[in-house]
Amino acid sequence: MKITVFAQIIANQGQSDALFKILKQLVTDTHTEAGCIEYKLHHSLDDENIFWMYEIWQSQAALDEHMASAHFQAFVAQTADLISRADIHKSYAC
Repeated sequence: MKITVFAQIIANQGQSDALFKILKQLVTDTHTEAGCIEYKLHHSLDDENIFWMYEIWQSQAALDEHMASAHFQAFVAQTADLISRADIHKSYAC
């Protein structure tokens, strides 16, 4: 079953440019993963601190591998002080 992820990521005030740069690198790195069908970054037009990730994964196992990958773990470590909140929602197409 394919898994869709919608993630809203909110940068700390004054950190949106730094977070954007790291998110763009995460997108580049993630596109090389075998189980990644779609991985898109969106940036709010209304609030520079709000980003969304739209992801489609071949399976839950592929998503789990992504979250355990070295580049995702590096992203988590690099952004610990840049992100004020991240809301992640997983779903599947009905």
